[in-house]
Amino acid sequence: MNITKDEQEILLEMKRAKRYPIVRLELHNSEELELVSIALNYVRITDPQDSMETVKQRGTALQSLMEKGLVFIDYTVRVWVSGDYDVYYKSKIYELLCHTVMEGAQRPGAVFNLPYMRKGYASLTSKGERLAAQIE
Repeated sequence: MNITKDEQEILLEMKRAKRYPIVRLELHNSEELELVSIALNYVRITDPQDSMETVKQRGTALQSLMEKGLVFIDYTVRVWVSGDYDVYYKSKIYELLCHTVMEGAQRPGAVFNLPYMRKGYASLTSKGERLAAQIE
């Protein structure tokens, strides 16, 4: 199977981790609950200073790994370890999302007025575990 260097790094990182928290950054409307827009998906932040470029690069690799059947991504988890997401709340990217949404909400006719962080986890599939073991 053909995988990129970024994908290899993520597979190895996931293999070594107890949990691999990710988030999806969304825009919501406080009055119309069905109005939701995804601002950024498959977000993995490891440092509050991570750049948008770095986060998008990881997201692209995560999405590719999922499409190849190497990673399972779940945003329906109802229970999580709160410490897993501290870095996300402190990140420059989440701060930018919050400021952008709040500024936009002041404009007449604004559709989205709430930033939202949907928490999730990524895990290796059995196929992903086998490939990670071969790479290591």
